[in-house]
Amino acid sequence: MRWLPGGWQRADWSETTRTIPRGTARYTGQGRGRAAGAPAAQPPGPQPTLLGADARDIDVSAASFRSLLIGGGVSGLGTVLIAASLANNGSSVGMWIWQLLFGMAFIWFVLGSRGMLNGRGFLFDRSGFYIRTMGEVYGVDWSEVKAVGIGTLPWIQDRRPTNPERRRALEIYPADPGFAERHPELERWWIEEPPTVSGLPPDRYRFHLPPFSRLPKSLENATREIAPQKWVGSYRRRLPRPPQG
Repeated sequence: MRWLPGGWQRADWSETTRTIPRGTARYTGQGRGRAAGAPAAQPPGPQPTLLGADARDIDVSAASFRSLLIGGGVSGLGTVLIAASLANNGSSVGMWIWQLLFGMAFIWFVLGSRGMLNGRGFLFDRSGFYIRTMGEVYGVDWSEVKAVGIGTLPWIQDRRPTNPERRRALEIYPADPGFAERHPELERWWIEEPPTVSGLPPDRYRFHLPPFSRLPKSLENATREIAPQKWVGSYRRRLPRPPQG
């Protein structure tokens, strides 16, 4: 599989053909003795996987950027306006409370958008499910996936507010116990909790989604289109209770 700047390489995509002026010899690089029309020798090792024309690329980093642009912009503007009001019209308890709320919201949006520079995203293709992050791409064949769903935590659990950044997540359930051994590169996302959906295993791979985005719906549509038999829907989950000391 090949990741190119600006998108995935699809089966209906081809590189732009460069026109060579007449009378100019075609540069052949290492294959200088090879005829101009002969195909280049393929390097050893795994070859790139061409993706289908109906592949769906879900860009998580772009959603994080939109969240920062809208939420951070509004909260940042509110912080500046309230600070100007405090400087010109004097201070009051109410205005200081609003200043604190807008300032905390702005800091939260900025900290929550750190992932927008990691190139995070998901790709749904007939050949499999792919995760990209930090310039790396990991692929899983659909035959190795038992189910795909969106898990959502309640806003308040055990009288404590839920971190919005960890409230919604894409969850991938492996089809067999040997999945973890075959894909050690996915260990960072591995979670083992009591089963949330009846008939599914307790272990899963969880990918948290940016808050206040339409990513859950986009992921649902992509799964229903590419692998509808794997989709188990959106469901409520709860954090496991901490062990009693």
